[in-house]
Amino acid sequence: MSEMRGRERAILAMNFEMTDRLPIMANGFGSPEFVMKLTGLTEDEYWANQPGAHYKASAMVGMDFFIQKWFPPKIQASGHWTADYETQWNDPDMVAKHMELFIRTNDANLAELERGREQFVDYICRYQTATQEEMGEDLLWIFGMDHCGPSIIHFPYGEYGYEGFFITLALYPDLFERYWTSCAKAARIHNECVVEAAKRLNWPRIAYLGTDVTDQRGNMVSLAMMDRLYFPKLDYAVRPLVDSGFKLIWHSDGNMNDMLSPLIDIGMAGFQGFQEECGTKIRDVAKLRAKNGDPLILWGSCSVIDVLLKTDKVAIKKEVERVLDEWPHPGLCLATASYLSPDIPEGNLELFYKHCRELGKGRQK
Repeated sequence: MSEMRGRERAILAMNFEMTDRLPIMANGFGSPEFVMKLTGLTEDEYWANQPGAHYKASAMVGMDFFIQKWFPPKIQASGHWTADYETQWNDPDMVAKHMELFIRTNDANLAELERGREQFVDYICRYQTATQEEMGEDLLWIFGMDHCGPSIIHFPYGEYGYEGFFITLALYPDLFERYWTSCAKAARIHNECVVEAAKRLNWPRIAYLGTDVTDQRGNMVSLAMMDRLYFPKLDYAVRPLVDSGFKLIWHSDGNMNDMLSPLIDIGMAGFQGFQEECGTKIRDVAKLRAKNGDPLILWGSCSVIDVLLKTDKVAIKKEVERVLDEWPHPGLCLATASYLSPDIPEGNLELFYKHCRELGKGRQK
């Protein structure tokens, strides 16, 4: 089989068709310095077109598809809440009052979202096309995790902090049901626009979505409460995508064991990354199947924490081989389980992608 371009390879593999090797997911790089080393760009050239530098470097190491446009900032900012802001959201009544305002405002804006459908669909089409042209045929741009990709409902700890979110949820569960219902209505309109854009472009129906709902111990919110308040609203939000045949890949970190079956029931076709050090094991997930009976798609899932951060070169090859052995069916796209931090030795990164390219040949079943 002749060598394929990355875009073709990724599309075929996620449709369970034969390719020359398993695709590699683009998961960023540890540092701008590593990208400059790979590409030969000067610092000025790198910052003049940072996305282009990362696209070029990604293709050079054999990456085949991009899932989100995340690039390291030039200046690392550190934000924090003021004392007044923190005190405000530690009061669940204040959080509840703010959520009531959000619900009223969000519901009032639904009519505007409806009126703006055609304009938004056109914008998605132009955005997807321009991004793919910038990346070229060596990389596939899916419907990524950004403003033109799929929309879901989130845990609002980013707005209210963990304490404000958890305490308010415990005291006012009915408020959260109305909150997530309102969010789901807006997300569904958004996703209907994504579906329409995919039809007009004849774009690969592959999308990346998700949010952090677990930690290293398991679910942040009890499964019983998720079943009652969260999952039905998430189902409603993503139903247009599922019904139109999108392969939805959910972002996974922490201990995901109790989340897998509910997400598969909603229509998730696969998962991105499993932090096995938190208790979710690839060999166990590999036994599961999507709702339609297909194998799950996995973008992952070699350990950064236990392997790449260390200096044992033999362990890197063994880790890639382990993932290949424990995911013995189509739907595997090699990648790291989590974010590539700047302190990963550059030699380890180069060796990791070398093994992914070489060991991923002829491993489809």
